[in-house]
Amino acid sequence: MLIVNKSLTNFWKYFEAGNDAGTPLSEIKAADIQNYLNNLETNLKLKENTINKYLSHIRVYFTFLYSHHFITDYPMVEINGRKFNRKHTYVINWMDKLPDIAKIPNIHPETVFMMLGISLGYLPDQVLKLRYNDVATRINSYTLRQYLKNHVNFSIDENPYILGKKYGGYYASDFHLAQKVRPDRELIGMDITLQNLRLSYVYSILSRKDLTDEDLLRILKVDIKSLVYYRQNMMRYNTLIEFSLDSDYEV
Repeated sequence: MLIVNKSLTNFWKYFEAGNDAGTPLSEIKAADIQNYLNNLETNLKLKENTINKYLSHIRVYFTFLYSHHFITDYPMVEINGRKFNRKHTYVINWMDKLPDIAKIPNIHPETVFMMLGISLGYLPDQVLKLRYNDVATRINSYTLRQYLKNHVNFSIDENPYILGKKYGGYYASDFHLAQKVRPDRELIGMDITLQNLRLSYVYSILSRKDLTDEDLLRILKVDIKSLVYYRQNMMRYNTLIEFSLDSDYEV
């Protein structure tokens, strides 16, 4: 029971860190749980069997909630029996297309800002804390600079967080953000979480043939051990797909 409680406590800490206070249970979807499991693997470096235990405990918990009518939708259906596979597909080389992505009708500014922060080389936890002045002078595209200026909330702060909460402050995780921008996946053809964006950025840089190891260490801000790890994963387990945008959205 202690192990189960630990798993659920960990899940709720992750959920609460990325959401506004009072977010109801009904807001939790299968994709949110999937994102949490990915976080365990990518951020906490947990092994496959440990993550499966977390998944088992979470499934028991949501089964209880559903069977006792605390929730009306059972979020575990889509990931029931999920098996972890090191084979992943990542969309790469989207960074130069950001000005075009920002012009897509109805795209969430949060999507653009998550991609912007990662494209500038920041780590996921750093992106959540980025303020307007941190990035405005680093953007080469005039269109993108104007987009940033037009979509951050200067009414609460003269130097606001670009991914800040409605009434100030920043999210401790991208849980809430990932929920909000989920529909944009259909618009740009890739998962939009900070962890996924970071990995796609890393593999975009690693796939370049004009960079030395010294260049890679500097650009990716990693040590040699991490560089070897990413390179091995890219070669052994990952399929890389070039980013493409519907021609209607391109300049």
